[in-house]
Formats: sequence, C-alpha cells, structure tokens
Amino acid sequence: MSDWNTRHTLIQRAQTSRDNDTWEEFVDSYKKFIFYMLQQMQVPNSLIDDLAQEILLNLWTKLEMYAKEKGKFRSWLTRVIRNSATDCLIKEQRYNKRQEKAGEVLKLLESVPESQFEKIVDREWRTHMVNITLESLESELSETAIKVFKLSLEQLSAEKIAEELEITVGSVYTLKNRVKELFSRRLKQLVEELEF
Repeated sequence: MSDWNTRHTLIQRAQTSRDNDTWEEFVDSYKKFIFYMLQQMQVPNSLIDDLAQEILLNLWTKLEMYAKEKGKFRSWLTRVIRNSATDCLIKEQRYNKRQEKAGEVLKLLESVPESQFEKIVDREWRTHMVNITLESLESELSETAIKVFKLSLEQLSAEKIAEELEITVGSVYTLKNRVKELFSRRLKQLVEELEF
C-alpha cells in the first residue's frame, strides 16, 4: 500500500469503483480477518474456504449499502461474517444431517449474545490491525527492529530482549522507539483506511 496521505479510503473506493485493482486490495485487506473470525467461530475447516469466498462476494455486492453514519465498517463486516456463517451452517445442517459439528457451531453462534460477540470481534480486529501494520513496515525496517518491537509487545524487559537478540540495552530502546513512532503513524493511517 502506498501514497498513504493522498489516496481515498479503500472502502470509499470500493463503493464507487468496481475495478480489479480495488477488489484485489479489498480482498488483501480483509481476507485474513475473515478467515481468522471463521476459525474463532469454530466453523469446520472443510467449510472455511468456500464460506470466506462467499463472504467476500457478499461484501462486494452489499458494500454500497454500508453507510458510515450507521456505524463502524468493522461492525457491519462482523454482521456480514456472522450472518453468512449462520446461513451456511443452516444449509449444511439441512443437507447433511450427519454434520454434527455444524449443528454445534450453529448453537454456539446463536447462544453468544451480540454484545459478547462484538467484544470478541474488537479484540480480534485489534490483533488483525497490529499484524497488518507490522507487515506493512517489514520492508522499511530491519528484522532486528521488528523483533525488538514484537518482543516489547509481549511485555519482555529491555534487558531480556537485549539478551535474546544479542544487542545492547541502548539499542533495544532506540529500535523500540523508532518502530513505535512509525508503527503509531502507520496504524492510524490503516485504521482510517480500513475502518472508514
């Protein structure tokens, strides 16, 4: 992703432009999150690939219906994922009574209150945003700088990080602060881009 400061948000472009480049960028931005949420919802592995594709197509066809004034894109995305998973599991249950796992997951989905589901999604979305932010920085920073930052996110002390990576404590602080500053700016840009 380039030209961070001048381009329109991805969601706005996807709503108004139906070109392949926008679609590919949209898929790259949200596919991992969709797969992760389906796994967290304990959707059977045999259904995840097809269901993720169905969700992406649903998003693409329904994207014009999303309005920022009605809430965050993340919440809308969550509803599409949850509704698509529920519909898929209902169909799976109808067509194959022996799929006990689909029935169990469907019951689980139906038993989880919307507010609790939103909390799960918020936590997973934050993790997703951290991961894609770090991925976007990998080409700009040294491997050591990225490792220092990741270890600091795990609450390791500067001394432990220095020992593990065989660098000085001063280097740990320098690299951590350099990555933190760049990470914060890039995360803000990505949040503006992907959360709309």
